[in-house]
Amino acid sequence: MTKHRLNEDDATTIIPRVSLPETVEELAAAERAPRSRRSRRPVVIVAAVTAVLTTAATGWALAQPADQSTPVPGALPTAGSRSFVDGFGEVSASAEPPSRSWPRSPAARPSARPSAAGAPSVLASPGQPLASTELLAGSQRSLRAADRPDRFVRQSGGLASLVSVTLTSAGGVRQEATFTVAKGLADANCFSFVGVDGGYLRHRDWRIRHDKNDGSALFRADATFCVRPGSTPDTLYLESYNYRGYYIHLRGDELWIDRWRDRDHRFERECAFAVTAPWG
Repeated sequence: MTKHRLNEDDATTIIPRVSLPETVEELAAAERAPRSRRSRRPVVIVAAVTAVLTTAATGWALAQPADQSTPVPGALPTAGSRSFVDGFGEVSASAEPPSRSWPRSPAARPSARPSAAGAPSVLASPGQPLASTELLAGSQRSLRAADRPDRFVRQSGGLASLVSVTLTSAGGVRQEATFTVAKGLADANCFSFVGVDGGYLRHRDWRIRHDKNDGSALFRADATFCVRPGSTPDTLYLESYNYRGYYIHLRGDELWIDRWRDRDHRFERECAFAVTAPWG
């Protein structure tokens, strides 16, 4: 044996021995073998790999904590679906909208849906204080400044203001201090206030006015106010529907809408109103 040839029986041989058909007949017999027998090895390999992957996936699932929950995606912040508008015209939707926070008084929460007025729940003399829940759609009511017992909201000359009203006041003054409570023009969960002449309390240029309904969406929004319970019993706040976080606020005897001021007790008192039996 030369150095260029390896012993066939040598265990250190590098090239594996390959079994080849010894005769042409054996080669032909191999070619005639059924295809299923020849392709059995790939099928076995695929089945084995599938079993391994299935076992691994099952083991991973069992290893997870039983109480693990899938997180729910939170809502994405948006700039709002509509613009806010006032007497100065439409504000761009890209502008920062007014705050939508409610007063931080512990009692300040959204009020219940207004209910239609039925028979009067109490028989009260004109100007007598009522529970704030007596503000009912379809009823006639007067609104008094909570910390000024003789001063009532009055519509006159296109503006709303406070006026002193007593049993001896002229009939015209008493009628001007009386409003029909209606479901909100822009939101039936809130209220609108109609004067004796059919005009509505509404805000424009931040001032509370008394105007005829022009049928516009802007007017309906300006004339809608949402009730929030006051910080003292049987008082309430009136929040602007389209300027959330802005409330009817007294500046002397004038009525405006101003942004809520946290921890300002004087401001809270100037925003509080009491419901009374109607004067007119």
